[in-house]
Amino acid sequence: MKYLGPFLALFIICSVALAKQEGDDPLAGVDWKAVMDKVVLLEGAGLMPTLLPVILRNQDTIGLTDEQVTAFRAWGKDNYTHMVNVMNEIIEKMVEFRVESLSPDISGEQLLAFQEEIQELQRQLLKIKLSCREIVMTTFTDEQWDNFAFVVADNPKLASLMSQVGSLDTAHLQ
Repeated sequence: MKYLGPFLALFIICSVALAKQEGDDPLAGVDWKAVMDKVVLLEGAGLMPTLLPVILRNQDTIGLTDEQVTAFRAWGKDNYTHMVNVMNEIIEKMVEFRVESLSPDISGEQLLAFQEEIQELQRQLLKIKLSCREIVMTTFTDEQWDNFAFVVADNPKLASLMSQVGSLDTAHLQ
């Protein structure tokens, strides 16, 4: 039960963020940064890092064009609520899975089926994130990638991933 606290707190924080954003445009105006910061809190719900908050928070440093900013904001408007809902559902099911895994009334087959549900949600989340990744991959210039690497240098997780990407690129050239 001691593990439930952080998951439930995270779930509540994200639910509050969603409730606050229930207007026509969930990413309108000043709330954009605060809302996207909440997405970062849910990062553990998926395999792929959530890049959009970092990209938009640092759009000037990265050197995004107006067209790129418009495309990212449109993506957020179309996908943000669904993405956060799926993330919340994953976290909720993970907590439920941990609790039920200790119940003598739950069989191994039931736990395997439950895990498959979680994996399907993670697959849905990945598909959503891949649609954002597509915008990044098709619009970022080499200079913007360099600027992005500079921006994430202070973020240990992303900086580590970026350095590994660089290592992979070097290995493929040899």
